[in-house]
Amino acid sequence: MTLTDGARPDVGGADVDALLVRAAAGDCDAFLEFYDVTSPRVYAVLLTLTPSADSASSLLEGIYAEAWERLRGRSAPPCPGMEWMSVIAHRHAAGRP
Repeated sequence: MTLTDGARPDVGGADVDALLVRAAAGDCDAFLEFYDVTSPRVYAVLLTLTPSADSASSLLEGIYAEAWERLRGRSAPPCPGMEWMSVIAHRHAAGRP
């Protein structure tokens, strides 16, 4: 099974996995759209894991920078997009970027 098989998770009406597949192929606009539709949820996750909104905000940029770097050279992320971003967010919040 691949990210393009079966039901696709939508966030805000966008197919986040399809956006990541396009971003992995070098489509910057797809990654920007992915950020726009997923960052509110990732930020909400960070708010539950960090002591303050400032801490959550400061981690958010690094999480997406890591995601962009890890997508390079891949056909897609290793698991569904929101799950993948949640794992990265948890790792950053725990101090293990």
